[in-house]
Amino acid sequence: MATQPAPSTNAKYNRLSELYLALWKQLDLASNDAKWLEVRPESASALNEEVRDRFAGLSPDLSEPDATTALKDMEKTKALVFSGVRGDAGEVISFREYLRDLALRYSELADDDF
Repeated sequence: MATQPAPSTNAKYNRLSELYLALWKQLDLASNDAKWLEVRPESASALNEEVRDRFAGLSPDLSEPDATTALKDMEKTKALVFSGVRGDAGEVISFREYLRDLALRYSELADDDF
């Protein structure tokens, strides 16, 4: 018999997914390769504020490794966004895929039965 994870665990994974999705959007927007912008425009400053708010809301629930990793990922995203790296730079593409994959992974964990 499969048991559902505690609601707080589901909520934590869902919030982590939302954080990584916002980080991905920031990097995608900065790389000028944002096809989703044609459907729903995003503001760089609004995304920056969203990332800060999402991380602040997560901080009490995260274990040390998760908090450290999320903070490092936020800092790296910020550095890449503000460095002016555009388009097809290998590091940007690779990191953008990493952020997308984590957003998906955490979303799946929030929905999975354990």
